[in-house]
Amino acid sequence: MPNRTDYFFVEGKMEIDKESGSKGVVPVCFNEFGTLLESKKGKSAAIFAHAVPDPDAIGSMMAVRWMLEKAGIEATAFFEGVVSHPQNRALVNLLDPGMIPVEEYNSKEYDFHILVDSVPANAGTGDFEINFDLVVDHHREIPNGGFDGIFINLKAGSCCATVYHLIQFLGLTFEDDNDNDSKVATAIMVGISTDTESLMSDDATNLEFDAWAELFEFRNHNFIKKIIHWERPKYWIDHEAEAVKNAVVYDGVGIVGLGIIPARHRDIISDMADQMVTWEDVNTAVAFAVVDGDRLEGSVRSLNTSLIVSDLCKELAGKHGRGGGKQGKGAYLYDLAGGSIDEDDDEETRNDTWELYNKKEIKRIQRIMAK
Repeated sequence: MPNRTDYFFVEGKMEIDKESGSKGVVPVCFNEFGTLLESKKGKSAAIFAHAVPDPDAIGSMMAVRWMLEKAGIEATAFFEGVVSHPQNRALVNLLDPGMIPVEEYNSKEYDFHILVDSVPANAGTGDFEINFDLVVDHHREIPNGGFDGIFINLKAGSCCATVYHLIQFLGLTFEDDNDNDSKVATAIMVGISTDTESLMSDDATNLEFDAWAELFEFRNHNFIKKIIHWERPKYWIDHEAEAVKNAVVYDGVGIVGLGIIPARHRDIISDMADQMVTWEDVNTAVAFAVVDGDRLEGSVRSLNTSLIVSDLCKELAGKHGRGGGKQGKGAYLYDLAGGSIDEDDDEETRNDTWELYNKKEIKRIQRIMAK
């Protein structure tokens, strides 16, 4: 079995030009991908992404399922976690991705396993251990030594754009006046927009531009507007306004602790970081909170091109947590274990405990970033 890291978009090992995208040239791994699909015709596929999937992950799962079904392979998309972000909920409500909770997965029903927008180590598979046949991603991480399937990473700015170029490779096309085709095309465009800041991020590529342009006529423009311009909950507005009062800003870095928050509002953390990086004198933002009293979650945003955010998030996660990301964006978390905040604790105890965690985390972030 060849080393799948050879299929990374580096050192000229893939037969594809960095400037022109996949136009006119077929990567080696695409050929193996086509062979794999041929061998799986008439069988059933299970599609996964990272836990708590975002628009790029959801759009990629929808696109892969559409592609597989066109190729004669029945497919089901599974997700782990809760679809809590208002934007994700808008996408689910409007585009109906048909994702099923991972708890309902039954290994006996599937012959083909696919992972998108993640590597196996970060896959949202719940308590199941799954050997993936195909992994399609766009982040810096690569599968570890235990992976022996096909790995496709074109170093694009989004997974949706990568999947769209697999669709192109198979010669599949979208149809006018087809509701499902329109929803899938819209989902791909939303995934591209959110992961590349509407094609303006540093890691956006011609792959995103080509996909957006070619899918434009099939989109549902009303759905795109409603998903991209999602409504921010009042809880977020009030909570962020209070937290900003205690923001720490120094040497281009901004740090904000958001307190103890329920899991259903955990996405306020990334939203806060998104806003902070637009502040004057801030080029790197870290927002964090204690979620459900038992874990600390943080989000990082950076305009500093010399900062490798994925590495920073791994360091912030420590030995026992999880962290990662892409250019300019990342997240981390670690369990509080014995230091968890009990929901039965009185308000004074909860406030005092938060103040302790807040001071400790801010100093820890400053220490790590000073290295």
